[in-house]
Amino acid sequence: MQAAPGLPRQPSSSLQPPSSPLSTDHVASSAHPALASGDLATFLQPSFDAAAYVSQLISGVDAQLGVARSTAQPPTPSAKLAVSPGGLLQPASPGILPASAQNAAGSRTSISLASPSAAATTADAAAPTADAAAGSSKAQAAQRKREQDQEEVDLSLAISRLNLAIEELDRSISTQVTANAPALLQRTSRLATMQHGLEQTKQGVESLDIEVASLRRKVHDPFQRLTELQADLRMYDGAGELVAKAVKFVGLARRLETQMEALFAKKDGTATGKAAEADGEDAVVGLVHGRDLSRAALLIHEISDMLDAERPQGSDGLLALKLVQDVVPVVESARKTVVDYMEDMIVRGLRDLSPVMLASSLQTAFNLGTLPTLVKDLLDDLTEVVRERTAAALDLDAIARQLGLAIPSLEASNPSYSTYRGGRRRDDASARQQQQQAWSDALWKRLESLIVVEMGAVCSKVYLLEKVLKLKTDAETGVNFLAAALDVLGDKPSHTFWRTLAQCLEQQTGVATAKSPWVAQLLSSGIAAENTQGGVVMGGYMRLLRLLHEFFAKITVYTDVQYTQTHQSAETVILLCGLAPLEKGYVDKATWRVAEVLSQVVAPTRRTALDASREADGVVALVANAVDGVRSDPLLLRAVVDRCTALVEQYATRLDKVVAEDASAWLVDGRAVEASASQTWNAALVRFSHALAAGLTGAAAEQDAASASYAATRLHAAVDTIIGATRRVLLDPLVRAAEQTVAERMGKMHVQLASRGAVHQRGVSIDATSGASAYISDVCDALAFLRDHLLPLYPPQLRISLAGAVPAAAAHCFLLYAGLLALPEQADKVKLRLATDMTELEFALTQLVGEAPKQPQGGKWVDDAERAEVVGNMKVFRRTLFMDTHQLVEEAKGVKPNSVFAVAMALHLVSRAGALDKVLAATARATKSSDAAARSELVRSAMHSTTGLIGRIHSALPNASLDDETTRIINLLLPPTSA
Repeated sequence: MQAAPGLPRQPSSSLQPPSSPLSTDHVASSAHPALASGDLATFLQPSFDAAAYVSQLISGVDAQLGVARSTAQPPTPSAKLAVSPGGLLQPASPGILPASAQNAAGSRTSISLASPSAAATTADAAAPTADAAAGSSKAQAAQRKREQDQEEVDLSLAISRLNLAIEELDRSISTQVTANAPALLQRTSRLATMQHGLEQTKQGVESLDIEVASLRRKVHDPFQRLTELQADLRMYDGAGELVAKAVKFVGLARRLETQMEALFAKKDGTATGKAAEADGEDAVVGLVHGRDLSRAALLIHEISDMLDAERPQGSDGLLALKLVQDVVPVVESARKTVVDYMEDMIVRGLRDLSPVMLASSLQTAFNLGTLPTLVKDLLDDLTEVVRERTAAALDLDAIARQLGLAIPSLEASNPSYSTYRGGRRRDDASARQQQQQAWSDALWKRLESLIVVEMGAVCSKVYLLEKVLKLKTDAETGVNFLAAALDVLGDKPSHTFWRTLAQCLEQQTGVATAKSPWVAQLLSSGIAAENTQGGVVMGGYMRLLRLLHEFFAKITVYTDVQYTQTHQSAETVILLCGLAPLEKGYVDKATWRVAEVLSQVVAPTRRTALDASREADGVVALVANAVDGVRSDPLLLRAVVDRCTALVEQYATRLDKVVAEDASAWLVDGRAVEASASQTWNAALVRFSHALAAGLTGAAAEQDAASASYAATRLHAAVDTIIGATRRVLLDPLVRAAEQTVAERMGKMHVQLASRGAVHQRGVSIDATSGASAYISDVCDALAFLRDHLLPLYPPQLRISLAGAVPAAAAHCFLLYAGLLALPEQADKVKLRLATDMTELEFALTQLVGEAPKQPQGGKWVDDAERAEVVGNMKVFRRTLFMDTHQLVEEAKGVKPNSVFAVAMALHLVSRAGALDKVLAATARATKSSDAAARSELVRSAMHSTTGLIGRIHSALPNASLDDETTRIINLLLPPTSA
């Protein structure tokens, strides 16, 4: 349908197609003039393209159809083509319009499609305004006419373009139908084929349902019947089992009734016997009753097990039967009766120490299944008795109420002057002594009753119970009673008893001693009486130990506990460890004087004269008395010995703190006329240590019994500690100081005898009185000071050892320096002077050693040197000075190889050959040292050890250019293999 461009304008309703199927949508959209104006604006665009507009419409429809297919829903009316208010087809969404059309719709003025009546109504409404502007009415009328003409032109153009769009849309629809028709026909054929297959499947499902129903009739119904029959069978089996249990229960109940009747009959029969025969036949009666009780207990236990097994089943079990419910009280009554008889037999068995009655009662408890619980209860009762009796025995308040006296105090109140003048002081002391004596007697009486009587009785019961449990074994099950009881106890009854007793004694004595210092002293060190000469000691730890010894001797009859000098059982050690605070108080009291004297000796501030022998003998006497006083108790003996030896070892460790270390302490100067104060103090310390060690050695020798071997061992160890400390801090420094003094004096030998030009210029320096050299005179003076002033300060035994150690070092040092002496041209004069010096040294050494025995008595105090070889070596060396080289072979054969004297002889041979400088240069460790320093270093090395020096000498011999005979003698003295 096309409209001529010159047609007059008609109402908007005349623009609708007369037979359009979208008229309903148009009617709905005609109410929106804004949409109609937008469509007209689109059609009026100069760039309007009908093909593009239709393509957009089709694309929008395809997109909506795709969404509808994906959601499996039929397309909604909104997915169809909508009719614009102007009668044009467009998508339902306005957003698919071209951008140019949207811009045009926004920029152009809307075209009004209102009817003439509506326009007239608008004109009438504006009449008041036109009347107000009467002068411009003609201009407005002309303007309106022009606008109406323009609207008619635009409307004609829009209608023509709308016709073009409709034609394009028809062509597109035809194209889509032509393109999709084969696919629609193919899908229709496929749906027809599928409908035939669905009908066949439906028929197969119907036949399958028929078969399932048939199988259900053949299988399911018989299965349901079988299940019902099985339930009935289980019910019949349960009823039969319940009947069997009921029969068994009734049988056991009748047997129990018969057994209880027999038990009561025998009890009544024994009760009618004579009283005199009852005591004699008590064990037999107990055995008979025990057998009956054990049988009844076994029946009760079996019945109880049956009832306990039925309790979880509730109302469906054996307990639901009335006959069983009627018998249960009877069984409980029988159980109570058996338990009462059993407990009575246990009490009588423990009271009379009857193993037969105790074994019968324990068998009854085992049959009842209560053996572990019963044993635990018995042991708890016995240990509770131990706790109660121990607390009662050491209850100081109860003793005070019993005596009517207050607890004594350690120190009496200071008497006033009026009391002293009135003479009441003695009366107060007597009253105080009576008070202490009354308290001491009461407390020791309670302790004796507790330990010897009461604890002895409890111990016998505990060991009897353990013995019966250990020997008793159930005949049917083979279970040992002790093993069954240990599952609950965890430890043996005897161990529990000893541990409880030790803990109670430790706790109660601790409470009592903390409450009263007087009681603490009474139980540990004892209380000295005030009105007796010397103070008689009341009580003390030794008295408590005697009570324990009596207790141990009493229980040895029925236990394996031993407390002797050779063996102490673990139980006794546990008990005595509980009394460790009291033991410590006694040991401190017994050894306090030893600690006081030893601490005074090694006090850092003490520098007064020390009467070494007297004080050391006093310490030894105190130690011996303390050890002898506790010889009867092996553990206390160990404690006292440990305390004494600890004090002695403490003295030894503190000895180095009091040793004098000033310059004069170790000075051995021949010019001094007497020993210095420091030397005197150090010698006094040595005398004290020596006397103390000798006394302790004698005390250890007195411990000859086998039980005292520990004491002897500890005392000997303490003696070794004293000797080691004294030797380390006092004796060895003295010997080293003397050796160093001698070595320093000997070092001047080369300056005075063999220095270059010494002989030509001033001759050999000699002493005017003795004819010896000055250096040897200094050595002799030092030895004389040692002999006359130092050694007399030391004990005679150590004096001999010290006098033997210094000469050996002096002789070796002299021989080494003499061997290193470089002989000048006038060698004979030097040899004569050297021989004179050697004679002077021998005389001084002989005076120092004196007529000492061959075997020194220093023992471990000083390293004893071989003094027998000293004088002989010096005589041999004196002879070799004046012998030719070929004559030295025989002398070399008598020298001990690789000894210090052998090294001195070898060096002397090297010096004779004139190669001493080469050997010194090769053997000296310091390459830039002087000749004197090299000689001193070589002498020190040889005095310390000859092994390394011999190796260096052999390495230097090839460069010394020695003759064959000298080399052979040196190899004889210093074998190369040994080097």
